Amino acid sequence: MTKLPSFDRLLWMAENTPEKLDALQKRLSKEAIAQSSVRNQANLTSLLDHLNKRLSLCKTPYQRCHLVSSLMFQKLALLNQVYREPEEFLQHKAEVVSLRKQAK
Repeated sequence: MTKLPSFDRLLWMAENTPEKLDALQKRLSKEAIAQSSVRNQANLTSLLDHLNKRLSLCKTPYQRCHLVSSLMFQKLALLNQVYREPEEFLQHKAEVVSLRKQAK
């Protein structure tokens, strides 16, 4: 896995070469997803894509920080709910409905 530069180096990159910092973030995210279990990779890839789309709408670093913090809080709240009430979570299963007409 790519080694994370020191905080001072990251700060310098943010101020002077933000495109390189963005590339580093994308590379580290992809490496982290690749190292996760195979059954989680699709979900993590989707989550990263959603995050990148939302981040592209931000105009300031503060907005980006607030967005990431907010999304993380929402995921932790959901995880907490599942942890506290697993039976209720397991009751919410989607029913798959066929859209094709049954052959007679």
